[in-house]
Amino acid sequence: MFGRWRKRKAPPSAPQRPPSVDGPGFTITPLPSETAARQAAQGGAPEELNRLGITLKLGGREDEAAQWFRKAAEAGNTDGMANLAMYLMARGRNREAAEWFRRAGGPLGEALAQQLASEPDTPPGR
Repeated sequence: MFGRWRKRKAPPSAPQRPPSVDGPGFTITPLPSETAARQAAQGGAPEELNRLGITLKLGGREDEAAQWFRKAAEAGNTDGMANLAMYLMARGRNREAAEWFRRAGGPLGEALAQQLASEPDTPPGR
């Protein structure tokens, strides 16, 4: 008798975007799984290319992430430019990093570009 009453399942609907956290001047959205990020990046949207790079970087695959940051940067995504510049800077490729920071723009990008342009390239691990 008590087991007969059940809630009906809601009808299937369009996939929901993950919830985001909003604050003053920013929005935080959880990153998709690697599979979902790869599928989204297949469309070629620069934002999705960068998002896949971030997902890979957080998974410890920095070299593969850099390839996606470069694709995003070359497509005009400023976040991709900054991410690629950070990758290059960590590997001692300061001149190339300075160029990408300069392209990313903004006061911080320009300041970092000026600082790195005056420093010689250094071998990784130093």
